[in-house]
Amino acid sequence: MTTLATIRSRVQQLTGNNAMITATEVDSIIRAEHDTVLSDYSWTQRKLDTIITTSATYSTGTLSSSGTTVTGVNTVWTSAFVGRYLRVGSNTFFHRITARASDTSITIESALPTNAAAGSTYTIFRHRYNLPSNFGRVTSVTSDNRLAEWSRPDIDRIDPYRTSTATRPDVYTIHGLDPDTTTSQIFQIEFWPVPSSATAIRVEYLRTNTLTSETDEPLYRSDILIWKSAESCAYFLHARTGDDSWMTLADRWHTRYAESLQGAREEDLGRQSAPRHVRDTFYSGDRGDDYWLSRDPIGLR
Repeated sequence: MTTLATIRSRVQQLTGNNAMITATEVDSIIRAEHDTVLSDYSWTQRKLDTIITTSATYSTGTLSSSGTTVTGVNTVWTSAFVGRYLRVGSNTFFHRITARASDTSITIESALPTNAAAGSTYTIFRHRYNLPSNFGRVTSVTSDNRLAEWSRPDIDRIDPYRTSTATRPDVYTIHGLDPDTTTSQIFQIEFWPVPSSATAIRVEYLRTNTLTSETDEPLYRSDILIWKSAESCAYFLHARTGDDSWMTLADRWHTRYAESLQGAREEDLGRQSAPRHVRDTFYSGDRGDDYWLSRDPIGLR
């Protein structure tokens, strides 16, 4: 693969290293065109998957609350509960758990409208899960069956308080960034109905691909980006100089870009396709159908 530095150098060569366009401007054009090429086609090298294991609901013991502090009796609250949600008794509303002090003490994001009395029942559940840091776009979510994608307003309209539970969810929706992660951008996925037990869900997705540093590489053939960026730089120089020769050059680079894109897509489809010919016998004395078809004397194929 070719790095950003190499792509920039090649694009500058294709535009004659013209002083009317700076390296910074070339980089901006390269990054913009990269985003376009990346989003226009699901390149094989972008395709990844991850397994998310859902968390079982937890309701052992009882609790009481004072402000944002919740105290349990006969509870075993672990640090894994941070980020999950607490519902007291039959309340419809629920609160995110923000900290855990001990097996019997946790902190929630905001106080209950009325402090929970001693001996109150509760449920701790989780319906939102972090996606990988390189997540770009979901392509498929499957458990025993493929989950349908709904929007968050759709789920809110049917079950705004997330009271519906099931062993395995039926739908999912993609949320924004994890509120507990400030050092990186982590997107979340929500499952509904709320999973009541631990189960494995496979999420297939397209990973992100940014060209930020000099050593970053595109996840597709670099010649596509080189020709497309050279075309855009030629248009840029035409706008800046008024010289029509840049339009002629832009048309030439566009033709090269279209040819490269078509070739790269065909190669990519070839990687995803099934083998064109599979032998139906292996190390046996018998001749299989593949042998007779390849020697068909009367043109049955």
